[in-house]
Amino acid sequence: MEYDAIAESYRRKPWGIVGKAVSNNTKWFADLGSGPGQNSRYLVTSNDSVRGVLIDISTEMIYRSLRETPESLQHRLYPVLADMIELPIRTSSVDSLLLIAALHHIVPRDDRLRVLRECYRILNNNGLLLVVVWARWQKPLILEAMRDFPSFVLRRKESFWDIVRCSQVTCRTYHLYSISELEKDLRVTGFKIIEKGIYVPEESKATQLNKNYYCLALKT
Repeated sequence: MEYDAIAESYRRKPWGIVGKAVSNNTKWFADLGSGPGQNSRYLVTSNDSVRGVLIDISTEMIYRSLRETPESLQHRLYPVLADMIELPIRTSSVDSLLLIAALHHIVPRDDRLRVLRECYRILNNNGLLLVVVWARWQKPLILEAMRDFPSFVLRRKESFWDIVRCSQVTCRTYHLYSISELEKDLRVTGFKIIEKGIYVPEESKATQLNKNYYCLALKT
């Protein structure tokens, strides 16, 4: 699996924006596509009253999250190997959800909507979902989509904005979102959007690909 291949080299720092998903009512959160768990560790370190479930499809990512979680936090973070398309979590059982740089890796759209419907199912009423995805309108990504235009014409892919990016280690699929498309998918699956915007992580400001769209949504 491609995510197993990058588990040890994955070096992303926690993103401060994840704090938006936690309210005064948050006791339990779930981190979907958690990777090695950097965002979850940040949340429980910043807030003594929350506990989290880390969901990832990669065995190696889960192993790494277990290794890197300090013993003092292990009773508050619970890594689980699972697919976010079908979550092993009870209905209406978590207060907040993180979906950070994960939804854009899911193709086709029907599967992305399945993930969002699962998010809606497991959230309590008035629970918060924070979604962060790569912004479509970045020159390198637009050029990659244009280079793969023949695949779209020949119907080898569903969307013009589905691309495959390869590193020296592995290749990963991305769906490049616009902010309006992200809003639409959230509304279709029942969410009310309460905040949206652009997020640039501090460590990526000097890189070409640094812009993300985010939406904070409410289950009503």
